[in-house]
Amino acid sequence: MSSEASNDSGNNFVINENGDGGGDGYEEYNPPADRFLTAQIWWIASELVRRHPHLRISGHEVPGDGRLVIVHDEQDSMSIQWDLVGGCKYLVNGVVNNISWIEMMAAVSPHETIKRIEVATGLGIPKATPVTTPHSLTYRVIASALASAVDDRHEWYAVPAPMNPYDDPDCPYFLPFPTALKARDDYADAADAQIASTGRGIHFFQPFWALLRNLEPIAIFDSAGVIHTVMGATELMPAYENIHRNLTITTAQVLGPYLS
Repeated sequence: MSSEASNDSGNNFVINENGDGGGDGYEEYNPPADRFLTAQIWWIASELVRRHPHLRISGHEVPGDGRLVIVHDEQDSMSIQWDLVGGCKYLVNGVVNNISWIEMMAAVSPHETIKRIEVATGLGIPKATPVTTPHSLTYRVIASALASAVDDRHEWYAVPAPMNPYDDPDCPYFLPFPTALKARDDYADAADAQIASTGRGIHFFQPFWALLRNLEPIAIFDSAGVIHTVMGATELMPAYENIHRNLTITTAQVLGPYLS
């Protein structure tokens, strides 16, 4: 049975009493839709990179666990990972620590989870925000796009785009963007030149991300600070600086036709 009650503001709301309707007055927990979780993953991950520019973001598909987003350093000596079911996980002294989605989505301050991770992993809370770098801006624009599209009628995703075409010869992500194809070739040429001159290979930290709308690629992001669309390549830092370092306007400027 339901009855009406009032809160301090005088507004009426419905509660469940023990009895005919069952229950204890609390709703059954239903997790937020994936689009909310995806946007939150990218905001937290990109904010960690903004505050600690030596970090990178990678993505992996793991059988049984789905898609993972991982923040790590260049030596892979530390990593923080997220997935849509398990929330956030990271190692501390060999022990896996977990922050659930309930905790992350209930955080009072947007930086509460960020600081919790920084303290627990030893990253530390920066005393001053570092200068924006091209790769940190790249991740922030991806995060901004996903947040802007949370209530869009289309589904949006950010997924790794393979740098080596032989890793996934059928991958369609680069095909609509000639400048992205050239950028991928340039990375391959740089790797070949490194091997020829030093005898050692060169490792790139997953430079390319594809922004998908209903699984169709609308842009390729290069973590060097470039976005590739059907209009060509755009360097993100000049665009960001020219509009007074406003992230929302930068995102709208480079992706506006798709976000409307």
